[in-house]
Amino acid sequence: MKISRLRSAIALIFLVVYPSTSFAEWKKVSESVSGNTFYVDFESIKKNRGYVYYWLMVDWLNPNSYGPLSSKGLNELDCNVPRKSREISGTFYKGQMGQGETNSSSNKPQEGFYDPLIVVGISYSL
Repeated sequence: MKISRLRSAIALIFLVVYPSTSFAEWKKVSESVSGNTFYVDFESIKKNRGYVYYWLMVDWLNPNSYGPLSSKGLNELDCNVPRKSREISGTFYKGQMGQGETNSSSNKPQEGFYDPLIVVGISYSL
């Protein structure tokens, strides 16, 4: 339980200390077969005690059932094998590329998952 609280505190510090993601230099890392595009701000990557923190933006070709066309989120990559990534917090936007009104946001960390395209892209940049 203490580790989970520590990670949440670290994530909160990163949210406050990091520069605004609106000025981020987003680099395309992958695209899904349905046309959704994934970007990472490689300049914002930080390492801390076996974890890597990075900003991920998803740009959807079509809005999902909740209505957003894009999202930006602070993610945590566990560097232990198998490498897993999870979103710590995220914001959803009505426009493409994180533009327009905010649709919703969440500060509840998700369960970790393995996404080979994101994990390999982040790992390669380290």
